[in-house]
Amino acid sequence: MRRSIAAAATGLGIWLAVFAAPAAAAPHELFGISKGQPLVQRDFKKMRSTGVHTFRFAINWPSVQPNRNAHNFPDQIVGDLAARGIRPLPFIYGSPRWVASKPNRPPLGSAKKERAWRNFVASIVNRYGPGGAYWRGPYHQRHPGAKPKPFTAVQIWNEPTLPKFFPRKRTAQQYGKLVKIAHQGAARANRKVKVVLAGLTGFARPRAWTFLNKLYHVKGIKGAFNAAALHPYAATIGQFKSELGRFRKVMRRHHDAHTALWLTEVGWGSTHPSRRWPLNKGLNGQKRMLKKSFRLVLQKRRAWHVQRLFWFDWRDPTTGAGGYCSFCASAGLLRHNSKPKPAYRAFRHFTRGG
Repeated sequence: MRRSIAAAATGLGIWLAVFAAPAAAAPHELFGISKGQPLVQRDFKKMRSTGVHTFRFAINWPSVQPNRNAHNFPDQIVGDLAARGIRPLPFIYGSPRWVASKPNRPPLGSAKKERAWRNFVASIVNRYGPGGAYWRGPYHQRHPGAKPKPFTAVQIWNEPTLPKFFPRKRTAQQYGKLVKIAHQGAARANRKVKVVLAGLTGFARPRAWTFLNKLYHVKGIKGAFNAAALHPYAATIGQFKSELGRFRKVMRRHHDAHTALWLTEVGWGSTHPSRRWPLNKGLNGQKRMLKKSFRLVLQKRRAWHVQRLFWFDWRDPTTGAGGYCSFCASAGLLRHNSKPKPAYRAFRHFTRGG
């Protein structure tokens, strides 16, 4: 009898270990926030108390370097995040006018343009990577005593299957070239900094997995990035799961299953749901989709090799803003006045470990 009880207890212990492990073993930087709207100091303070350890934001090349000799580095947001113990993850995007006629046109087509792109990526990594110039002086002047949080990765461009970010006539071949040049710049500055592919969307054409499949045919591309990225904006959890599965299937087909997957934008709006705008779910629906998607990622994290999941967005914009996508005006975990929504409490449950 004792032996049976002991065996049952042992079996129960193994069962608990196996099925509790994914949530318990989730790294503290798994769940982060992707920035959509301008934020203020109280946002960073609340993020930290919420358990956010990583934050994705844009480094817009035209803003940082509007002409060849100007460098308006984003020291303030990088420093404000780091001082709160939040690691910044930039996606580097856009061509300045002295490189291309429009921001969404990639800096390709001439040695001069490609050199400028390579040098810009190198300048960002040199400044904000481990041991970078910003951490050695300006950061401590503004935030005395605060620990640095250097960039450990840079993401290259954003959603290149959308015309807003990449012209339709541009191909996976051209995006691959953009990544390889960026990798050269990052490696020249600091080989410890990883290169992450742009987040690809499942709703655009070509589909994320189709574009990724074509990207893998670019010679030398697998040696130019450390993580692939997906933006699985889906109307249902079934669709969400399907998109991740199809994306990972392409990676396995190209013998790249060991490479990590980052979900650099995940989100739904809290506006009243409608057939026309299926990513708007209402207040409780937004909370429900967050919980279901996060639980699924925790359950499948090892199988899908998911290293990061960023919720888009932190706080709603002012009324009338956020019109650049169907759900952006209400994607925040907080209302514009910083009042938490039901989804915020669900998010905090995951970031604070329950």
